[in-house]
Amino acid sequence: MKADLCYGFSSTDWVKLFPKLDNDENAWLQAIDVFERRMKERFFSCLDALVQADTKPDLQSDALGTDHCIPGFSVMALCCLLIETLQGFREPSTPFSPPGPCEFPAGLCIKPSSGTNEQFRKFLRLPSFGGAFNNKDVANEFLRGVRNGILHEGETRKWVIWRQEPQEQIVAPEQDGYALNRYLFYGAVKQEFESYLKDLRNPESKQRQRFREQMQKLCNET
Repeated sequence: MKADLCYGFSSTDWVKLFPKLDNDENAWLQAIDVFERRMKERFFSCLDALVQADTKPDLQSDALGTDHCIPGFSVMALCCLLIETLQGFREPSTPFSPPGPCEFPAGLCIKPSSGTNEQFRKFLRLPSFGGAFNNKDVANEFLRGVRNGILHEGETRKWVIWRQEPQEQIVAPEQDGYALNRYLFYGAVKQEFESYLKDLRNPESKQRQRFREQMQKLCNET
């Protein structure tokens, strides 16, 4: 079945492009462009639209009784899905078969598996996050309270998702939990995406083989 990997570029087009990656740098640049467009169409354009739609009711005196867009949870849910996607291109997850049923929220979340949990932690430790999640406890609490909380039940646990605070840092302690600046967080994800694209455009990049495998897998699944 023919399906679009991005607007105007189908899985059939990829089948034609794929063999050229062996010895054609222009083909590589086209493949990276397809990936960039796909990610922007499916994630970044949506996130940017949410940022623009934010009505900032906390800054308005007539906030009650009017229509507002308060996109904190939506922004973070998309950011978490985006991180899963990007880190999946960067490296494989560790296979893990958890015993028994999922005990979340009373116990630890086993979906997604601990392999993707570790992938997620690695992404949060990348340079653009400025060390905000280098502390393992903070990273684990983010996975439990933000990623798993929002994606499982549409709420956070001991995390508040703010627009302009904490100022000049992504995460800060807040009472018995944490405060997260969603737009600084999104900015860090954007920077890591651009860094990954820059790496892929280097013909000597070790990431190219993994990228090639993931794009082929994606094509086979569409």
